[in-house]
Amino acid sequence: MSARLRRYFLTGLLSTLPIAVTLYVLVWVYNWSNNIIGSILRAVDAEPSRWLLPFLPILGIVATLGLVALVGALAGNYVGRLIFGAIDRSIKTIPLVREVYNAVQQISHTLLGQPEVQFQRAALVEYPRKGLYVLCFIASPEVGKRLSPLPEGYTVVLVPTSPVPASGMAIIVPTADVIPLDISIEDALKYVVSAGFILPEGKVKQLTIPPSVATKVQP
Repeated sequence: MSARLRRYFLTGLLSTLPIAVTLYVLVWVYNWSNNIIGSILRAVDAEPSRWLLPFLPILGIVATLGLVALVGALAGNYVGRLIFGAIDRSIKTIPLVREVYNAVQQISHTLLGQPEVQFQRAALVEYPRKGLYVLCFIASPEVGKRLSPLPEGYTVVLVPTSPVPASGMAIIVPTADVIPLDISIEDALKYVVSAGFILPEGKVKQLTIPPSVATKVQP
């Protein structure tokens, strides 16, 4: 009986926790925007109509989103890149602060950025030793011809690290040992950033696998 109650409690907790956290964040954003708008109105000695008060935080959120978009437009031109580049370099000179800044920057670029390097697909490789598999991203297939004297039949893959995939390493492995997966790059990144807690929805399918590799992954 106690085991069943414990299971019910954990199931209920897992079901309600995401909803509770989401509502908490929404309420926090609403209250934060309300405080900001209230401070601005008091500073200019303005008194809005009573019926308008509940909608002021929403206007503040919209204004914040517009400000972020404006900053994005500024950062996309030459002058903006110079300004934000100077700010970036200044922050990275501050001890302790730069570690937090770098971590947040890498995670933001991973989740929201549009990287110049486009991976072909997610895959599995045996790493760092036989019997252990890690998720990786195929970067450059068949690089033997371009990396002489490396023989043909090798592929460059990026083995990401959690929770910051950008700090991973590129390794060169035999192409026959790469197990391509039918999974989107976005789902693979979610898996890495969440340290394996967020698994892809549905069953991940293996694509065409060489016979030598298929025999190794069979139970």
